[in-house]
Amino acid sequence: MSERPSSPDPARLPPARLPADAYPGDRVVVRYLVGDAAPADWRHSPNPAPAAAPTMSDVTGFLLERADTGSFDSTLLIERDGKVESIPLESVVSIRLLSAKPVRNSAIRDLEHAAALAWPGVESTWVGGWLVRAGGGFSRRANSAVPLDRSAHADAPTLHAIGSWYAERGLPVLLALPERLIAARTVGGEPASPTVHILTRDLDDSASSASDFPATSTEIDVELAPTPSARWSQSYRPGTDTDLVAAVAGSAQGTVTFATVVDESGSLIATGRAAVTSSPSGVAWLGVTALWTDPAHRRRHIADAVLARLMAWGVTHGAQSAYVQVEADNAVAGRWYRRRGFALHHTSHYESVT
Repeated sequence: MSERPSSPDPARLPPARLPADAYPGDRVVVRYLVGDAAPADWRHSPNPAPAAAPTMSDVTGFLLERADTGSFDSTLLIERDGKVESIPLESVVSIRLLSAKPVRNSAIRDLEHAAALAWPGVESTWVGGWLVRAGGGFSRRANSAVPLDRSAHADAPTLHAIGSWYAERGLPVLLALPERLIAARTVGGEPASPTVHILTRDLDDSASSASDFPATSTEIDVELAPTPSARWSQSYRPGTDTDLVAAVAGSAQGTVTFATVVDESGSLIATGRAAVTSSPSGVAWLGVTALWTDPAHRRRHIADAVLARLMAWGVTHGAQSAYVQVEADNAVAGRWYRRRGFALHHTSHYESVT
């Protein structure tokens, strides 16, 4: 029997780094150097078979934190099929972030369609399979074009028509590019945002149960209204015209609600927004946005109370699943939503096109 090969010199390989947008609980695929401290190659009969024993292998599973340190330290812990694999970071060649479960392009397009209807701007039109939205320049979501139809392409005539539409309104051209629908390299633009994680979770009658949220969150009074108050609009984007904020935030092509929490003096200390819209496949999606808590009142589970209230409202309005859109580099929000049952569905980002 041949001896297990020693690992190739890691200095000859570019060092792998944990993706900045990977969080505990995310599904990843890790390629690593086979060695004494790393898991054995899982393939009984690699195809094609190597001339000698394989020097690299890979593992797909869910990223775990070290319970004792709350970090990844020098070792990656990957849960695969109920078993935890330990991989030294020095043996890692590459790490790639995956959706929580396999997702088809059609499912990405379906969810993006529902999300676009939840934030369509104050006017919109279709151009070559793209939904083109304008909202007076307030928010990227309401002032960007997104490729929702399978016929959408990034050819020159289409991009020119989109550009002309925005030019007529004095707005720059901003494209929302969900992964796998349109390749960024085909639009000739520049990144205009960090990567955005679209996180989802299922809803049912127990969507706001104590198992999801701290018990103290049930003691907080969350008021819902069909339109945003001036205070709600001002808190969402201080300094922006409140009428514009109200018009854009209230423009969902579906049922929408606005959450507020006030303190003993009547001062606004937390907000949230939710809209229920249907995708082309008929799934009713609850989109949660504008979740905000006054910094002086954080760590009191107020955001938990708002999210629980909005999810329960969504269930009563027929929502089957919920989604949030979180910038990947927002570590606080990324971990917070994942701990409340949300998981990565797909990613997106914005491109600015001249």
